[in-house]
Amino acid sequence: MAKEASLSARKASLLKFIVSDYVSSATPVGSERIVTRYRLGVSPATIRNDMAELEDAGYITHPHTSAGRIPADKGYRYYVETLMEDVTLPLSEQLLVRHQFHQLGGQMEEWTELAVAVLARLVHNLAIVTMPKETRSRIKRLELVALHEFLALLVLLMEETRLKRELLPLSEPLSQTELDAISIKLNQQYVGLTTADVASKEVPLSPVEGQVVDAMVRLMKSEDSNRIDRPIYEGLRHFLGQPEVSKSARMLDVVEALEARTLLSGVLAEIGSREGGVQIVISKENPEPLAQECSIVLTRYGIGGAAGYLGVLGPTRMDYPRTISIVRYIAAVMNELLNDVH
Repeated sequence: MAKEASLSARKASLLKFIVSDYVSSATPVGSERIVTRYRLGVSPATIRNDMAELEDAGYITHPHTSAGRIPADKGYRYYVETLMEDVTLPLSEQLLVRHQFHQLGGQMEEWTELAVAVLARLVHNLAIVTMPKETRSRIKRLELVALHEFLALLVLLMEETRLKRELLPLSEPLSQTELDAISIKLNQQYVGLTTADVASKEVPLSPVEGQVVDAMVRLMKSEDSNRIDRPIYEGLRHFLGQPEVSKSARMLDVVEALEARTLLSGVLAEIGSREGGVQIVISKENPEPLAQECSIVLTRYGIGGAAGYLGVLGPTRMDYPRTISIVRYIAAVMNELLNDVH
């Protein structure tokens, strides 16, 4: 995701205050509160002007019934990427978490049940944990079969002899010989790669080759989502108790999807395929429409190719520094336990 241009130091401080204040209070932040609580060394009129400019730029917005401002998605993203300070989980909580895990035996089921319970209690939002499974599809071979001059069959063989097929309407007429040449080129470039590797690898492609690669990624993501264990949830009452959640007209649909265990499987596959540590997905960035009033903080844990997911679903008004620190720490404990066993 492209990083926003830097704000001036004063506007950045102002945005940070608005995010922090709104996260803790759940009420829109007015210029008077900023003047009273924070010493920015400028007049109230200057703060109002800066807030107006931040709003014009899309970093903050204001509810229709209030003169105060709240962070917009763009403001949260800038805060997370630029302004947020790294927080370490307090030592007392670290020791408590470790003590609880070391009271258990060596069963993965017990660890995941404890992890989701501890996570929900510490973040006061919905905690999500899945059991580690081999989740990354890798390409073994692909073939293109001509069915018609404008239609081909993509046959994608993945490791562990998993086969996927998809009909591809072609943007230009191609013979079997031409399709074979495309297959050879793409096999040379992509065999052995995971979904994330294929999606991120930069290869000069013709329009038809790009169409084939897009279909490959789509099929691999579908296979990855089927290989993610059903998520375990805890903390639904915390999630529903958040002010913006309790007032949302769509939350009944969200709860029904959570109960059916259908809401986050696709989200986990999409987010989990990204490289890096803790992933933060804010509001409309969510690939699942029902989750677009929420934010997700998610990380992968496990050993070797076997991965599980551990994270938090909550309102966009989330305490991101603390949530990230808790998710990161519990994932580290789970990794230690798995390494000890294996």
